[in-house]
Amino acid sequence: MMRTGFLMLATVGVLGLAGCSPPASVESPKVETPVAAQPAQGGPAAYRGAAVAGQVCSRCHDVGMGAPPVMEIGAPKFRELAARTQSTPESLAAAMRDSHPVMPDYIFGDAEISDLAEYILSLRGDPG
Repeated sequence: MMRTGFLMLATVGVLGLAGCSPPASVESPKVETPVAAQPAQGGPAAYRGAAVAGQVCSRCHDVGMGAPPVMEIGAPKFRELAARTQSTPESLAAAMRDSHPVMPDYIFGDAEISDLAEYILSLRGDPG
């Protein structure tokens, strides 16, 4: 009787611990991102940039897709960046390559930077 009780307790203990351990492959939690709006102008690069903006930049920036940023930290709106007369593909690319005080150290590839700049500039003149 005592031996059966011990075996049951041991089995329950092992099964209980098995339920606490993570599965062999753990996926990152899914984060809802706004659906990319169609760029006001621009070609395929602007569409690719909209996708990157919706997935990465929309956490801190209003990227012009109808949803507020996930975190309010005072990051400039993409439409405001587009409206600046000094905003060019080159100046936007330089800003994305430089470190910012509150901007995370996200490293964009050259293609992503070019596409994001194209998307931002596609918002120029778009009242949103």
